[in-house]
Amino acid sequence: MKTKMAHAMRMELANAVRDRYATAANKDKRRILEEFIAATGYHEKSAIRVLNSSSKPKRRQSRQPPSIYDEAARGALIVLWEASDRVCGKRLKALLPILLPALERNGHLKFDEEIRHKVLSMSGATIDRLLQMPRRTGRTKKLRVVPEPRRRIKMRTFADWNEPVPGSMEMDMVAHCGEVNRGSYVQSLVLTDIASGWTEIVVREGTLVVETLERIRLGLPFALTAQDVDNGTEFVNNCHGHGIELTRSRPYRKNDQAWIEQKNGAVIRSSSAIGASKACQRPERSRVSTEHPGCS
Repeated sequence: MKTKMAHAMRMELANAVRDRYATAANKDKRRILEEFIAATGYHEKSAIRVLNSSSKPKRRQSRQPPSIYDEAARGALIVLWEASDRVCGKRLKALLPILLPALERNGHLKFDEEIRHKVLSMSGATIDRLLQMPRRTGRTKKLRVVPEPRRRIKMRTFADWNEPVPGSMEMDMVAHCGEVNRGSYVQSLVLTDIASGWTEIVVREGTLVVETLERIRLGLPFALTAQDVDNGTEFVNNCHGHGIELTRSRPYRKNDQAWIEQKNGAVIRSSSAIGASKACQRPERSRVSTEHPGCS
């Protein structure tokens, strides 16, 4: 039955026996070898090789090819990278034959012929590798500054309503500008009640949010108790007062206002171009209730 011994224990035993085995006579070497084989379970040839080897571990030598591009070439590449507005390596590779002669022709740079040849012979992958450290150190984290009026308003997600009573509404502004957001155009102010699905649509100019909202509030069949808006300044700066709870959605999370976005798609944006043109000519106001037919 062979004895099972861990590799580390075998090495400890070999280090303890090795010096005695090296200085012993041939008769004693045979006895030491047999005892070592019986303890470790080595084959005879393997045991002899282990006891005759050195106790110091061999260092693994890694072959590293010499670098072709020295610090001077790397510094010249960084200068050209900054001059190209920090483009990626592949684009900089294609730009170097045009950029470098232009800078030298206008007296901005003057490189030695050896450095010039090295820079122009770099591949796109080599350029990215040499620019790893400048990219890492030059990358600054942009801080998003939230305006004070927006910080004072509590944030609400789509899962925070918890079955509200009628009077809790989501509000949004829909622009009738087509694909070009420029010049003067009409905007629709849309309010949707979470509990009943009651929807108010008022076509008004964007600057009249306060006046329009007050008219809607007085005409509702229930008391307006809560408003959830997006992060637009027309809502954040103006929609306060009358004891109405004001909350806002998370930036760039349209699903937080799922109810109003559904109405925007089903009622507002699905309107025909003829209806949109009539709305631009004469401001209108309409009520829509589609979720609960019993609500009038």
